[in-house]
Amino acid sequence: MRLLSTIVACLALAGLVARGSAQDQSFREEPDSVAVRQGETVTLTCAIDNVAGIVQWTKDNFALGSDRALPGYPRFTITGDVNRGQYNLLVQDTLLEDDGTYQCQASPTENQQGIRSQNAQLTIYLPPDNPVIEEGSSVSVIAGQPKNVTCRADNGKPAATLTWWKDGQEITEGITYITEDAGEKRKNGVSILTLNPSVDDHGKVLTCQSSNPAMDANKETTTQLNVEHTPVVVVQSDPPLVEEGSSVSLSCESRANPGEVNYQWKKNGVVLAGENGQVLRLNNVRREDNLQVFTCDATNAVGTNSANITLSVQYGPEPLKTTGQVIVDRGTSATLVCKWSGNPSPTIMWTKKGSSSVLGTGDTLTFPIVDQSHSGTYQCTAVVPGSGEDSREVVLVVNGPPIISSFEVQYASSGDEGQIECLSSNSPPPSRMAWTWNGIMLDTGTEGRFTAEQRDVHGGRLSVLTVSKVQAGDFAEYNCTVWNRLGLTSKIITLRQKEPLPLAAIVGGAVAGLVLILVIVLLVFVFCHRRRKKQDGQETPPKEKVEIIHRDHEAAKDKVPPPPPQRKYYITADYDDRDYSSKTSLGAPPPWTPPGGTYQDYKNGNLYSNPYNNYSSYPAVSEHSYERASIASRASRASEAQKKPRMMTHV
Repeated sequence: MRLLSTIVACLALAGLVARGSAQDQSFREEPDSVAVRQGETVTLTCAIDNVAGIVQWTKDNFALGSDRALPGYPRFTITGDVNRGQYNLLVQDTLLEDDGTYQCQASPTENQQGIRSQNAQLTIYLPPDNPVIEEGSSVSVIAGQPKNVTCRADNGKPAATLTWWKDGQEITEGITYITEDAGEKRKNGVSILTLNPSVDDHGKVLTCQSSNPAMDANKETTTQLNVEHTPVVVVQSDPPLVEEGSSVSLSCESRANPGEVNYQWKKNGVVLAGENGQVLRLNNVRREDNLQVFTCDATNAVGTNSANITLSVQYGPEPLKTTGQVIVDRGTSATLVCKWSGNPSPTIMWTKKGSSSVLGTGDTLTFPIVDQSHSGTYQCTAVVPGSGEDSREVVLVVNGPPIISSFEVQYASSGDEGQIECLSSNSPPPSRMAWTWNGIMLDTGTEGRFTAEQRDVHGGRLSVLTVSKVQAGDFAEYNCTVWNRLGLTSKIITLRQKEPLPLAAIVGGAVAGLVLILVIVLLVFVFCHRRRKKQDGQETPPKEKVEIIHRDHEAAKDKVPPPPPQRKYYITADYDDRDYSSKTSLGAPPPWTPPGGTYQDYKNGNLYSNPYNNYSSYPAVSEHSYERASIASRASRASEAQKKPRMMTHV
């Protein structure tokens, strides 16, 4: 039977040619590649239109036969509706031996060409053995030394995929994966992990996980890392920032496996004899101790490890380097340098002299492109919190074409000697300065009544054109041209007639000056007078004022003559502890007399008695005769305050 099938297949293959026209037999559906686990059932589809020849299946180019029952292959069957041209291959309870390449074919006839389908790969999956880590359940490693750890899963189809995990985090680097032939289409999967263990890996768990299409779930195995390492050392300072003259403690903390540790201290690499504890005590530290390096060596069975600390002693800013003066050409870059030491590190700020605006911070101030406006003096100020500040100056000189800073209009008087000045005030200094006017060019020397001279002055170079016995035609425009290596600049300077000062302006100025002097003298006099009065105690804040008008004329008829009807006099009483004589212009006042006593005329010295004890009304007084009045309530308060009343008259 197998021989007959082979003969039929050969005849069919011998007649196969390219596909024919639409009326020839052709595939409506061709088989596709498929993969299944061993023991599963699979169907490879094949449907042909206009079937004319014999239809059969081949496996790895070997004919299985055309009988739908496929004798000799009990798990293989051709299924489907023949009338619809269906010739599907059904494979039940698949085995590893079913793995191969399958094809559906139709043999040629006298009028039809033979056809064959595309190849369909049937892949049978087999699960691998459980994964195994060859080093066992614990792996001893030394920190910093590479170590290979191997995991394998054998007899899979395809070979098992192996992945590594460390404490739940997948490892993707340092892995080498290989496969080994296990026979009968099986493969062994081998994964080699190259570890570079660190101190922090001690006690962590390595996991090897295997997977394969034939497996329902991944499988894994684990091992634990035992990382031996030299001590991990940390040195700390207490306090972190030390003031001069104080003390500081340096502590050496370590973590090691094995854990037995010995210590040794060094200063700048030199062993400190007897200092083999975890704490190093330093007393009375000095500024010179700043930035000194102290080292703690910690040793265990694996080896020695060290840690350093640089001592920090606080002090104020000290200049280290400044560029002083920087000279650059216009259009280039400029960098100003100002370096300081200090502890804590100084905060450095840059300003331009005369301005408080901060231009930058740090050791350097850089201008990418400069022009002549950048020229000037810059200040770098270093500030150390709690320790003061200091500053230095850096001068920036920007070379550029000449700058002429003279006045555009200058003056001279007819008949006198006149001078026209041209000042070039920038860097680099001019290589030439020349005057041109009326077709004449003169650098230095004399041309007729004109003489040109040049000299260096503060701020630049000055060219002076002197005109002897200035004439009317000399009042004109003069061109001053200045050259230097970066270019040239010209400026038109106009010489004009100096006008005499008008007489009215002279007189007005003199009068204004005199008035100003008088005002100043008056202000000084007033100031001195008021100050003297204040020193003499004659200026006091105004106190209570009482207006007293003597209205009872009948009672005063036999005492004083009646006053003129058109005038009244008022007496205001101020209470003070000083004499009030300077407060009246009517003569020296009489001494104080209690109510009901005798009063003296201010001018004439006449004596008058005061019969008005209730002080509800007062007699009028004449122009030359004044009566002194008192008020009981006011006098009582004044008496209690031990003050004298001062009389001030108001008309």
